[in-house]
Amino acid sequence: MTNVIKMKDYLSIGELASMTGVGVHTLRVWEKRYGAPHSQRLPSGHRRYPKDEVPRLRAIASALESGYRASKVVTATLEELQALMGLKPFVEPKSDDTAAEQDELSSKEMLIESWVKEVHGYQDDALLGGFHEQWGHHGALNFILDFAVPLMGRIGKGWETGELGVSHEHFASECLVSFLSEKWRQLNIRKNGPTVLITTLPGEQYSLGILMCAVATSATNSKVIYLGANNPIEDIIAAAEIYKPEIITLSISHEFDPTTAENLLFKIRSELDSKTSMVTGGKGSPSNIPGISYIPSFDKYYDFLSNFNQPVKAKV
Repeated sequence: MTNVIKMKDYLSIGELASMTGVGVHTLRVWEKRYGAPHSQRLPSGHRRYPKDEVPRLRAIASALESGYRASKVVTATLEELQALMGLKPFVEPKSDDTAAEQDELSSKEMLIESWVKEVHGYQDDALLGGFHEQWGHHGALNFILDFAVPLMGRIGKGWETGELGVSHEHFASECLVSFLSEKWRQLNIRKNGPTVLITTLPGEQYSLGILMCAVATSATNSKVIYLGANNPIEDIIAAAEIYKPEIITLSISHEFDPTTAENLLFKIRSELDSKTSMVTGGKGSPSNIPGISYIPSFDKYYDFLSNFNQPVKAKV
């Protein structure tokens, strides 16, 4: 039984190539020439590679695209790769804006891979420490756009390919939920802008979407009223009658049934005061319901809130 469990943590070279974008032939050359990635041999003679090598190899692929030579990066750790990319001593000088943007993107992708490595090892202290550091460097909205959304997208791909298990996905989600819950509440203190009630439709179990909405909302001057996930329609409408928010924001995940979502949104819209705006987002959100604004991204949502209720300048 021990051997069976252990082998779940290993991949064939074909699987490793598929998950990292590094070809089978290249992986074999690297292992022969540089001793990395390191493999384990089965009694049958076949080689198997640890799953937690995937983030490092994806980071190596990113470094190679940025101009580094294989001899410099193939044996490097994730931390060494991040430091290397931060210094940007590329083989070919890069000065134009497009190259600079690509360098920055590669650095962010490398950081995401280091977080995925921590998810592999269930290292919550390191993961949360990384969240705090990037929040401090980039601010609330950019943390959501450049780090939280890409991280969960990468976790999803890892789960789909078999690199990561359900427990890894739950671990990453819970770490991010804990972090964002603390952060938006700190930002929400003493806000005096439009009141925004944030919730999900009944039956929606995912809370990450509305937590990201809460962060983006509290990054503006808006005041958040957070109802959490999976609220009955009657409770949402009752809360709207009590708190009289200018906006109701709902996040709808990709797993939510589209027809059910449309019916519930029509029901809420019909019961609300016509002056109350409704906003939806998320991969499961309908985009064509009258009286409801569909906003596909957090930066556009932030812009929508920033412009909401702005005083109209009189024409001179």
